[in-house]
Amino acid sequence: MTQTNTITINPLPSKTWNWLKMNASTVELREPEQGAQTEFAPAGALTFQDIAGNWPDVETGMGSDLDRFLEPIPGTLADLAAGETMASPALAVFRFAPGATRGSRLLIHAGAGSTLALAVLCGSSAPGASAAALQIKIKADANATVRLYLLQTLDDAATGLIDVGAVCGEGAAFELTRMELGAGRLYAGCLADLAGKGSGFTAQVGYFARTGQRLDMNYVARHRGKRTTCRMDSTGVLAGDAFKLFRGSIDFLPGCAGAKGEEQEDVLLLGEEVTNQTIPLILCGEEDVEGNHGATIGRLDERMLFYLASRGIPAQQARRLLAHARVDALAQRLPQALAEEVRHFMEEHGNEL
Repeated sequence: MTQTNTITINPLPSKTWNWLKMNASTVELREPEQGAQTEFAPAGALTFQDIAGNWPDVETGMGSDLDRFLEPIPGTLADLAAGETMASPALAVFRFAPGATRGSRLLIHAGAGSTLALAVLCGSSAPGASAAALQIKIKADANATVRLYLLQTLDDAATGLIDVGAVCGEGAAFELTRMELGAGRLYAGCLADLAGKGSGFTAQVGYFARTGQRLDMNYVARHRGKRTTCRMDSTGVLAGDAFKLFRGSIDFLPGCAGAKGEEQEDVLLLGEEVTNQTIPLILCGEEDVEGNHGATIGRLDERMLFYLASRGIPAQQARRLLAHARVDALAQRLPQALAEEVRHFMEEHGNEL
């Protein structure tokens, strides 16, 4: 009989008031079986190879429980040698079959002074209930740049756990562009460890949640090196009775003098029954730092709807147009292969408002 595990995921770096029940989440999963169906399309000097080990020194946004859960699963290493620059992104596709819990791991290494670009698609190979876990760990050596484009389009019956962790060396940069579109229950994590002096992290996060969907997200920028920087922006649309919890933490640790961090969220609510929860958290263990956060949360402007109605556009169609515009704005930042996947997804699901 397959064992069921209860794991704790998406923990805040420091607990808030327990009564809010936002400090972390728990999920029950059966032991992971075989991984996803994978396809890798290398570009430039980037290579892919199967490996059995893990990187225990790279923490992720979803936490150590998921590390232990996926430890038996073989992984794939994407490696770029020092000084190499990729003119276009490589592509990695993970498609999860229904009917079981499946896990996959991807390790990314960018050598000193290199520029690595990788587009990752996480989707379902067929409709049906499943649990899909994908963990991505990144090491960016000194003065390296890693650009990760991540698109999730799992089936609505699936539970998704998509986790990212990165350690940046001196002068290194991690740039994340990420979009969440599918999965009935989606848990997303990301932790950027800015260990090296002058390293940086930027995140552009988008999501489109419809009736029956639940999104639980945890983003952490950990400043350890001096004069490190981070910028986290998230933009989303919630429709029907969708639920969303977004944790965004900027953690200034002792010794990170001169560090700067910013986070901003913009949420459009398109249903009377949506649930939106946001935790912008700034932790200061160092005096000489600068941190800012803000959130814009609201419904469609009635004046805008009236204007569109006066031009012959019904309210429901206007809502679709404005929701699509938000999704399209982030899709334009994605490589063509992922942008096409977004277009196909919105053609199938974009009217579910």
